[in-house]
Amino acid sequence: MRIHCFCLMAMLSGLSDAGAAERPAQQLLPKDTVMLVTVPDAGKALGLLTNSALGRLWRDPAVKAFKDKFNDKLQTAALGPLQRQLGIHFADYQGLARGQMTFAILPVDPAANPGDHYAAVFLLDAGDHAAQLATNLAALKKKWIDAGNALKTEKIRETEFATFMMTSDQLSVQKLLPSLADTNGADIALPKPAPEKVALTFGQSGSLLIISQSSQLIEKILARQAGGLLAGLDEQPAFQNDFAARLQGAPFFAWFNARAVLADLAKPQAPPAASGQSPPGDAAAGDGALATLGFAGLTSASVAYRDTPDGLNLQLFVGAPESGRRGLLQVLTTEAKDSGPPPFLPADAVKFSRVRLDLPKSWRLLESTLNKIYPSVTQTFNYFLEMAGKAKDEKYDLRAELLGNLGDDIINYERNPVNTTLGDLREAPEIYLVGSPSPFKLASAVKVALGLLTTADKITDREFLGRRIYSAALPPTLGGRTWHFAASGGYVALTSDVAMLEEFLRSSDGDKPGLSQTPGLAEAAQKAGGGMSAGIFAFSNDKESARTLLETLRKETISGPDLLGLLGLEMRMNKISTVEEASQFKDWCDFSLLPPVDALTKYFNYSVWVGGFTPDGFTLNSFTPALPSQK
Repeated sequence: MRIHCFCLMAMLSGLSDAGAAERPAQQLLPKDTVMLVTVPDAGKALGLLTNSALGRLWRDPAVKAFKDKFNDKLQTAALGPLQRQLGIHFADYQGLARGQMTFAILPVDPAANPGDHYAAVFLLDAGDHAAQLATNLAALKKKWIDAGNALKTEKIRETEFATFMMTSDQLSVQKLLPSLADTNGADIALPKPAPEKVALTFGQSGSLLIISQSSQLIEKILARQAGGLLAGLDEQPAFQNDFAARLQGAPFFAWFNARAVLADLAKPQAPPAASGQSPPGDAAAGDGALATLGFAGLTSASVAYRDTPDGLNLQLFVGAPESGRRGLLQVLTTEAKDSGPPPFLPADAVKFSRVRLDLPKSWRLLESTLNKIYPSVTQTFNYFLEMAGKAKDEKYDLRAELLGNLGDDIINYERNPVNTTLGDLREAPEIYLVGSPSPFKLASAVKVALGLLTTADKITDREFLGRRIYSAALPPTLGGRTWHFAASGGYVALTSDVAMLEEFLRSSDGDKPGLSQTPGLAEAAQKAGGGMSAGIFAFSNDKESARTLLETLRKETISGPDLLGLLGLEMRMNKISTVEEASQFKDWCDFSLLPPVDALTKYFNYSVWVGGFTPDGFTLNSFTPALPSQK
């Protein structure tokens, strides 16, 4: 399935401020749709985006120099060449989206689409701009033919559709945007695959633009549009439940039929070749593994985004009924307990998360699950646990010491580094706290466990304020960091930043205001849904994080992958960027042109995340309070 075709076609559509003219996506798509991403009203979505904090930041005159350079580069390096290659003027398509914009994936008949189980479709409602859409499509077809390209026309339910006949080479980045092709790829040159034929069919029915790889899907949508008897997605029970509970009225939402896709994956496959058979005693990673891991208990997943006068709200839901939970779903099931920031959490923590999970129970469930799939791996792991510590005490049982002293509380928090260099941001100080009924016993067990990863002379300890701080230097193959840990106040704290550990051990000695006293925090948690007792709570001080990030970007030249890594989206497995890559990225994003950070951080606030398991499944909701200037 060649989904990337739709990235090109989506660029042809802009957003406008008119109302919808066609039926919503769930009424146009057939019942067997497995994925849907939709903007029900493009005009409303554009208004929300424009008036959002980030939208207002982008329009701020203070960022004009940065924005102008970015737009110039976008035009010369991307849009201009793309327009010349495709024979398209994007300006002709701006403002055509007057209603919905929808991307969906549906199953297709393998006989008609050999090798493909699914195909994609893109819908755009031009509303009262239907005539302009027809004119543009006619011009597009003419330019395509004039350029010597193949074009096939056909009628589907009496509506004319055209099919672009292309090869995968014609759609490659190297062909369309040679200036953006990656020249710093893998060290080992991989053989280039043979070009594949690509057919992309498009046409207009009423005010609706339809683009798909499959004529079969187009026919189904036309049948739904005409009011035929084919059942629609709005008649699918799982979608009905999710739509009524959390998707209705959202200016953007996505939905995924997990049960249908997983059932397809679990269908019997051809027997593996002798050389590719699973190791004796280990289950194959097919339908049995999916069921054992618990994925068969998933029903659906959805994401909904809303912008209210009080702030931004993002809702994630994964359907996993309690009665059908097995394997990893049981392992990860949280408990509805207090998950707010404890009093000792410092007020300057920029990130905080707390998960209430019965760790001994989850350990046993995980062990049982993995033992059903890979018993040899589980047996090897247990062997090392059984042998650990025996040199000093033949009766020592590390497994029992760990399981018997784990609690139901996991906390992580992070603070901004003192310095704002790229290296400091990559290694921002953070600490993990694991709850325990006997933290000093658990700390001793952790010391023994780390002895399995490094030599005894690499583990040291010292006294600090009446507690014992342990330090374990791991070998380069395991990252080469030195981890410090200690027991205090019902937790074992673990960090690679010894100053944070010492601060934690001193936290009970003072009465400084903590993160829990952040103004409006409790109210934000309630608006996210569930408050601070649902089992999962997280906090992100976006304003202070943005301040540190922007200060670094203004004074350092970094690459695109570097920036993605700082945002938590590591793309290249810690590969060091070259000076050339950093220079090329600066041609696009010259952060030195940004104003002092105080002019930018006024557009940022904090966010909270609230989540946990309910009888129906897993929820995780985010809420970002509106800034005073937005209310």
